[in-house]
Amino acid sequence: MSEAPRDRTELAAQLAQASADGLPVSPRGGGTHSRVGHPEGRPRSSISTTQLDALIDYTPQDLTITVEAGMSVDRLGEIADQHGQFWPQVGAGAEATVGGVLASATSGLSRLRFGPVRDSLLQVVVATGDGRLITAGGRTVKGVSGYDLPRLMTGSFGSLGVIVEVTLKLWPRLPARRWFARSGADALDVGLALLSELYRPGAVIVSGDTTHVELVGQPEDVVAPAGFTPSEAPPPPIGTGVVRVGVTPARVRELLHALGGLGVPMSTQLGVGTCLVAVESTEQIAEVRAHAQRIGGHAVVDDAPDELRIDPWGPPPAGLEIMRRLKAAFDPAGVLNPGLMPGGI
Repeated sequence: MSEAPRDRTELAAQLAQASADGLPVSPRGGGTHSRVGHPEGRPRSSISTTQLDALIDYTPQDLTITVEAGMSVDRLGEIADQHGQFWPQVGAGAEATVGGVLASATSGLSRLRFGPVRDSLLQVVVATGDGRLITAGGRTVKGVSGYDLPRLMTGSFGSLGVIVEVTLKLWPRLPARRWFARSGADALDVGLALLSELYRPGAVIVSGDTTHVELVGQPEDVVAPAGFTPSEAPPPPIGTGVVRVGVTPARVRELLHALGGLGVPMSTQLGVGTCLVAVESTEQIAEVRAHAQRIGGHAVVDDAPDELRIDPWGPPPAGLEIMRRLKAAFDPAGVLNPGLMPGGI
């Protein structure tokens, strides 16, 4: 059964009823990250946020906008663009919703310049598993008392609550923004050199033997570095499944050296430490994870069919018991995406 509540009060009431009945529920925005985590077990209903798509408040002079979480990322981009502003996550996909991008912690390709998506979230309104509506943060300056709820909900994949409203920090629209590329066996060395040579590039990404760089700023400054030519943004690697690896930026060279022997497509964000790896089997997932863990990183199955999602998160994290306590506080009946998160939470 699928529900699409018309407002937050109705959504909260549906969650309260689900908790009372002990019925599992899967919150859903655009569904663009529905393949992350453990495959669904027992049948469950879904609650869609797509009808919660209103513009609540927009104060261009403060570079802040408040919207309901079901608004599409593209529509938010259109609204902000009318005032010469933008949210760096625009371009996340035609179906992506603002709440879904935050719930899945999907930072844009320009994270190197604009930071992770969680840093743009100033205030959040959440419907908990038992139907409470909680507001945390502030519309202009972050104010945290107790739980830092905005950061807590970012990346929680709807396991703690359903995001129903957010206030976001925007940026002034950039005068110029272009991608450039250069191919060669020394792609990694070239990319690492760009990090020190350029002033705050939007992104430096190595895909195979190609170095991609995004430059932003005044038109006269957005020119191709030596040896580079204009290009499009690099596409993500394509495989039966995709694993997202995270390491400290200083250890990216180690990671790519270790993964190079697998002979699989990869795309690495230099200066960030995120690497997308295309995989075809559970054996390859295990190899990727082993290499990542050896250098202090982690590997999560970002997108894959169920047969490759046997162990999507890897070993339980050190803070698993804290995660369990948070789950009990925000979703006492355990009805929100049960079993999706690490440790079967």
